[in-house]
Amino acid sequence: MEYLSMTHPEWEGMWDQLAQERLNGGDPLCEYAGRGWEYMGSTPDHHHFRHDCHPETEKTEYLYIERTGMAFAWVG
Repeated sequence: MEYLSMTHPEWEGMWDQLAQERLNGGDPLCEYAGRGWEYMGSTPDHHHFRHDCHPETEKTEYLYIERTGMAFAWVG
């Protein structure tokens, strides 16, 4: 697993994708009880996020966002 810096070209896009997830309703942080989404790292295929206490479920949630271009990696 690698950890991408805030200056990495994928940084902004992965947070935008996170916000678009149905659970998040357009909010990339979903702050609740002093907690928000945390970026946990990336594999070659996905970005991994964790929320300690999501406002919709009030429990720990995990989301895996597909990395840019991975949907077409099999073509070629």
